[in-house]
Amino acid sequence: MRDKGLSQQEIKQELEKILQQDLSFSNGTILGSMCTLPHNFAQEIFTIYIDKNVGDPGLFPATAELEDQTISMLGDLLSSRSAAGFILTGGSEANIVALWTAKTLHKSKGNEVLVPESAHFCFDKAASLLDLRIKKIKLTKEHTVSISDLEKQITSKTIALVGIAGTTALGVVDPIPELSRIAQERDLYLHVDAAFGGFVLPFLKHIGRSSIPFDFSLPGVCSITIDPHKMGMSVIPSGGILYRSAKLASVVKVFVPYLSGGETAQATIVGTRSGASVLATWALLKHLGRQGYAEVVKRCMELTDYLAQAVKEIDELSLLTEPVLNIIGISSRTISIQELAQRLRKKGWALSLFKEHMRIVLMPHLKREHIEKFVIHLKETVRDFRNQ
Repeated sequence: MRDKGLSQQEIKQELEKILQQDLSFSNGTILGSMCTLPHNFAQEIFTIYIDKNVGDPGLFPATAELEDQTISMLGDLLSSRSAAGFILTGGSEANIVALWTAKTLHKSKGNEVLVPESAHFCFDKAASLLDLRIKKIKLTKEHTVSISDLEKQITSKTIALVGIAGTTALGVVDPIPELSRIAQERDLYLHVDAAFGGFVLPFLKHIGRSSIPFDFSLPGVCSITIDPHKMGMSVIPSGGILYRSAKLASVVKVFVPYLSGGETAQATIVGTRSGASVLATWALLKHLGRQGYAEVVKRCMELTDYLAQAVKEIDELSLLTEPVLNIIGISSRTISIQELAQRLRKKGWALSLFKEHMRIVLMPHLKREHIEKFVIHLKETVRDFRNQ
């Protein structure tokens, strides 16, 4: 640290120079992220109310009330009029809190949690933090969790099941209705990770596509992760954990006596929580409404259709699965998908690479011209392989 500080202008110039190394959502080259450029209105609200701490509701009671309203709006989106929960840092915290709740509810029963092989790595974090045993369940040829394998893996020590509504790798949706049935029959906690799909699936029927059941309309679902900072286009950090009831939402609450606003209870991992994120999400839900979000999903799915068809027209490439959400997995049996991804990255495209495929996420910051340019580079790169 310097003895004498620099001027604000000097620091801004230094930051601008250093941050040129970072990629920007606005230039359309980020194809592998499940986050996007936050909506302008969300950015504006976040900046105005940057000092709000919803972790101290005694000091910020109005912000706390608007968090409840935000959860109520998200609950309505997820087919519940009585959902309770919190706006958190993201999907990882939400999933960890959900398993914390499951463990607390069934602490005398055991510590086994069954998750699909496609589950996000944060479930491994949760297992380490909470001393849980994660059992990975095989996938079907459709890349969804195998119900037959899951039922075989249930034991007397199993306390919870996890289903994914929009997997990280391919965006597919597990058979949540079947998981709901099993959870009810076996008295198990069912958590649905819809961090990505939560802001896509509810709008598919509004744009003339098949809806996929995954939410609180299924009686066995106890909690759902949904991330406003992904397809919800809110600011980072904005994750969400929703429970079927207020009773479930208070299972892991801890009383805090020393806060400036008076004694309160918290049921989240972090204590200080961004009220600005809450307010930005509240404002954006109010601003866009169902119709606005449906239009966003429509544009993203149209881009997905365009890219999927373009991939099908390239002989060396194929889709690992037909897109369910605005995520595409590109694979190949004739060329190295790892080498293809590296060559595309050298051309400036930031995409995700998995063992069997490249992942493209068609987020709201992308435009048709961005994907058209990517298709040109994709065809050129594949042609280079032919000519080797």
